[in-house]
Amino acid sequence: MDNLFEHTSIRKAYFTLALPVVLSMAVTLIYNLVDTFFVSKTGNPDLVAGVSQGAPIFTLMIAIGDIFGLGGSSLISRLFGEHKDRIARNVSGYCFYYSIACGLIVTALMLIFQNPILHMLGASSTTWKYAREYYLVIAWGAAFIIFGLSPTNILRTEGLAIQSMIASMAGTIINVFLNPIFIFTCGLGAAGSALATVTSSVIADIIMVYYLRTKSKKLTTSIHETKINRHLQLQIYAIGIPASITNIMVSFATAMTNRYLISYGG
Repeated sequence: MDNLFEHTSIRKAYFTLALPVVLSMAVTLIYNLVDTFFVSKTGNPDLVAGVSQGAPIFTLMIAIGDIFGLGGSSLISRLFGEHKDRIARNVSGYCFYYSIACGLIVTALMLIFQNPILHMLGASSTTWKYAREYYLVIAWGAAFIIFGLSPTNILRTEGLAIQSMIASMAGTIINVFLNPIFIFTCGLGAAGSALATVTSSVIADIIMVYYLRTKSKKLTTSIHETKINRHLQLQIYAIGIPASITNIMVSFATAMTNRYLISYGG
């Protein structure tokens, strides 16, 4: 990172870091497009509607992941600038493992309250089966989806934006290949679409952890380096929660739109 800023022009440094970030953000849109495209090939409007009703949950998980990804990366960048590398390392460890813990809590809540949540999403008698299939698989994969946003953003703090992009793009490509296999070849339908999303997230996570362990000199994946004081924790949430509000509102708006539209049929 220091070499990039010290020995290259501002223009080159800017695009070296910015373009991979933009491409990584586009991955989220591609995930949703891929799921919708292959699900639509089933020719079952109720299945398509059921997956559409479950999709806001995926967006919500991304928003929750942003709390640790965006909040943590912002704090880590400032600590690097202040040459507090040891503290920044612990912040990365905190975000790494607390995002996993948050994901496990989300899984538990989604399983416990699945019926009320599905009702809120607008699942009807005709779409309930498909929405539930998609919902349950995504619920079990919550920890992997939420966790992925941490290394995606934290890798960039050390100038590893290209590595972050590679992991994200690999997940997208795998999702493209797995969707038709799980939906049609395996006959899993809505659950197959969700399983492709979760599986690709797991693989992308593994790639990012690999880069953290092999390419990073200042970040950590060690569970023994997660201790930070309350003030630093509050700084993560003070930045991360507002940053995630946009995605949370998108999830809410989409869910409400689907809820009103279902009265017109699948």
